[in-house]
Amino acid sequence: MSARDAGDSDRALVERIKTGDRAAFSELHDRYYPRVYRFAYMRTGNAEDAADIASDTFCSALRHLGNFEFKRTNSLYPWLHRIAYNAVVDGARARPRGRVCSLDARAGEGLESFINLMPDDGPGPQELVEQEEVRETLLAAISDLPADQGRAISYRYLGQLSIRDIACELDRSEGAVKSLLHRALLNLRAEFQTKAEEARRRSQAQYASVEGTGSHVEENLHIRARK
Repeated sequence: MSARDAGDSDRALVERIKTGDRAAFSELHDRYYPRVYRFAYMRTGNAEDAADIASDTFCSALRHLGNFEFKRTNSLYPWLHRIAYNAVVDGARARPRGRVCSLDARAGEGLESFINLMPDDGPGPQELVEQEEVRETLLAAISDLPADQGRAISYRYLGQLSIRDIACELDRSEGAVKSLLHRALLNLRAEFQTKAEEARRRSQAQYASVEGTGSHVEENLHIRARK
């Protein structure tokens, strides 16, 4: 049984909230906080930032729910996701650009395997730490996709929106969204492989530089020892 099946519909909860029912907002918070937090963590890679973004998302939602109206979907999540997405973008402007790390994996498999490791209530297993390089490389690759493809990937795999909800957000048919996602995944794989190879070469160059410095220092020590 899903969280929605266990309680009122999103529409009913919003109507209750508009009448001042605090319990209704608490139920809505419990229903969607894990997904909002998960999305924020996927985008930031930082548990504290993710918690702040999730908290700000629901505070903003509470302030603006009085003017909110359902349109082509009965779910409130696409709207919450949009608020969270904007919070992530605003926060990224205030933070230094993250590094892109080396990685040996195919983009599609890397994306799916990383998504599957993420529990609904946020980061947990040690494997997530080990896959930080996957997250950073994927986000860098997604950011270089055409805007509509990047949004589609973000909505579907990071935000977990349904095809129908994505169609509403992008104002396209569900068939067009499926086609867009297919092209986006193909392009993501190519971008991912390119960035992974670039990062691998940088890593090798840095290693060679460090190794060369070490050899030079060792040679100087031998010269001094002979003196």
